[in-house]
Amino acid sequence: MMTRSVGAVLWVVVGAVLILDALVVLFVSSMHTGIVATFVIGVLYVFYGLSLPRTRLGARPGARQGPPRWLRILVPSLTALMLLVFACLALFGRMDTATQEEDAVVVLGTAVKDGEVTPALRSRLDVTVDHANANADAVIVVAGGLPPGETVTEALAMERYLVTRGVAERRIIQEGRSTSTFENFVHAKGLLDARLGTEYTTAFVTSDYHVLRAAGIAETAGVRATHVHADTPWYEVPVDYVREVLAITKFAVTGR
Repeated sequence: MMTRSVGAVLWVVVGAVLILDALVVLFVSSMHTGIVATFVIGVLYVFYGLSLPRTRLGARPGARQGPPRWLRILVPSLTALMLLVFACLALFGRMDTATQEEDAVVVLGTAVKDGEVTPALRSRLDVTVDHANANADAVIVVAGGLPPGETVTEALAMERYLVTRGVAERRIIQEGRSTSTFENFVHAKGLLDARLGTEYTTAFVTSDYHVLRAAGIAETAGVRATHVHADTPWYEVPVDYVREVLAITKFAVTGR
């Protein structure tokens, strides 16, 4: 009787979970690179686990088959590195620096679906509501352009949500042109300069996994800002963190 090792089964299970997670997030959000990348990684893990050699119960190990040795080293090593990066993103992302006394709050947008905020964006907005209630004088910039396939900008969907949660519309500024975090900050700064002048303090709100990169991008865009994190919905953690690893790689190369 042939049986697979515990390690092989584990790779298959993890791969299947990633595939399922990508499909779940696709259902509640819109298509993006994190969903595609997580799905692809899941498929690769399943095939990798299935390719590992099986052993015959009660028999001594014979000639090994399956993936080459370099691949059996590379896949676990890259996985361990990816998990380490995930841990660093999560740790830094939860080190909030905002004081709730800033003059302005920039809420970085993320996906909307059918004109409504997604769970990840709702998490950011709920944190923003807390800040708005703690600092009644703060101006709030909701930043996010028009996603592909949508008829409502992220900024408009965000404003609508904040208003339903009791934030006065007069305090909210829509920044609905941007297509990236860099543009979020650049355009938000222009709007804030026009309203507050040049002497004001700023905080930004984003998801925990995004804080590290957003802080670097803010500095590149000429925005000195503190930050506060929003929790990532648990079922979106694999997809969002995989996506962020890709985005950090891009930021390291392009600075944006």
